[in-house]
Amino acid sequence: MPRNLDGEAPRRGIKREERRCAIVTIAQRHFAEHGFGGASMSAIAAEIGGSKATLWAYFQSKEDLFAAALSAWLDEIEPRSVAPSQGDARQRLIDYCTAFMSAMLTPVAETIFRLIVAEGQRFPELGRAYYRRVLLAHHLMLSELLEGQLRAGRLSPRSRAPSSLRAAEQLLEICMCRLLVRRVCGLELDSSADAIAREAAEAVDMFLHGYGSRPRRAR
Repeated sequence: MPRNLDGEAPRRGIKREERRCAIVTIAQRHFAEHGFGGASMSAIAAEIGGSKATLWAYFQSKEDLFAAALSAWLDEIEPRSVAPSQGDARQRLIDYCTAFMSAMLTPVAETIFRLIVAEGQRFPELGRAYYRRVLLAHHLMLSELLEGQLRAGRLSPRSRAPSSLRAAEQLLEICMCRLLVRRVCGLELDSSADAIAREAAEAVDMFLHGYGSRPRRAR
């Protein structure tokens, strides 16, 4: 009886993609623990249960495998949710900043940041990809939220930055500066949900001190 070939090519494609994903997952752990230079292709291949030839069948070089590992990490922290739509201007900004800070303090985000610092000179595209897919995406999303609050009269255009995008950058930088410095310096860091919410509220209040809509004084 002739073999039914319907679906065989797709199944092979699925298995190949599953194998590729498994390789990337294992490689991520090696790159996270040892960096690019310290990670061994032989060790990665051994954990997979094959030889380096197995890796070459999926990736042309160690650099290609590193790029795939980075892309998979970025997929995990790339913003996908919409900006908060409930509450007053302050509460919406606090909710957004809380979600942003929570995402930036995850182990995946910390790993990416460490690799950018360690490998950025060798792989400048690493930092550019992180900025484009994560930070800039957050800036643009928050910028839209700020524009909406400006149109509603909840923020003052008289004291705004040159653009809402610049204002969004400033707010998110305020959010992360203290926590990021403490983490980079190896200091103790409270990253609990309550601590992050408190940090977000303080950052937003500081931001609104300069950008908040002020009541008109009676003459």
